[in-house]
Amino acid sequence: MALHSFDRMVVEDEGEGDAVVCVHGLGGSSNSFTPLMPALARHRVVRVDLPGSARSQHAEGALSIERFADAVQSACARLGITRAHFVGHSLGTIVCQHVAVNAPKLVRSLALFGPLMAPADPARAALRTRAAKARNEGATGMHDIA
Repeated sequence: MALHSFDRMVVEDEGEGDAVVCVHGLGGSSNSFTPLMPALARHRVVRVDLPGSARSQHAEGALSIERFADAVQSACARLGITRAHFVGHSLGTIVCQHVAVNAPKLVRSLALFGPLMAPADPARAALRTRAAKARNEGATGMHDIA
């Protein structure tokens, strides 16, 4: 396994074959996908720790879905990945969808686990609170929520 750091984002790159890019949810990390690794053994698996999460440094300035998507696309470019399957969990599903819209030639397929398409009103307030905490405190602030 190779470990890279691109623009304050830590990226794990392991294996050979078709690329599979894994993007975690809010408060998660690349470790969220560890249980899937045996099933993905015949692929090149790229797991990211989004900016401000887990091993990645807190990004300067505001965090946003667009910024996460740009960071994932940039990591793919630096790793020489021109086509990949994307796997996202929770917040990662939104990031993957933005990558698909912004760079459709990069995305071979999407597998979205727990996508947040239109959460119910009570859940929206909780999601806004979690997002604000992540923006203001980074991964450190997420420990009591996770």
